[in-house]
Amino acid sequence: MPRKTLQPQELFSSRPWGFSQVAVSPPGKIVNIAGQVAWDSNHEVTAVGREAQLRQALKHVFIALEAVGGTPDDIQILRLYLPNFESGPEADLIGRVLVETFGTENPPPSSWIGVQALAQPEYLVEVEAMAVVPEDNSAGQKRGVRR
Repeated sequence: MPRKTLQPQELFSSRPWGFSQVAVSPPGKIVNIAGQVAWDSNHEVTAVGREAQLRQALKHVFIALEAVGGTPDDIQILRLYLPNFESGPEADLIGRVLVETFGTENPPPSSWIGVQALAQPEYLVEVEAMAVVPEDNSAGQKRGVRR
């Protein structure tokens, strides 16, 4: 379901960083998407660098959503797992990619989690998502998220 986001005044304004503090959705199909990486259907990582891998992993999340009739607007939360994450400039890079992907008006909440490692050493980011897809949205109509 298209998310409705909230920005409580008592919390920092996160939208310039490409995410919201809170998302609320009406009933629908809850869809959990496994962590997506830049590994393609040929079992190859062709995206070079953290930014390119983040963009590729987000595309894979969107493909998974489309398979169940959803769109990026249905995402209720993203979790980004980042091996050897360096706060500061890398946070700026992630925020920029999320703003370019979701905008600043109604982006989904997200967590950016530094981890020791992912399943393969060439993976630089893994993106996990939870979405709520309308029961009657089998056609997966597009609802305005940038790609």
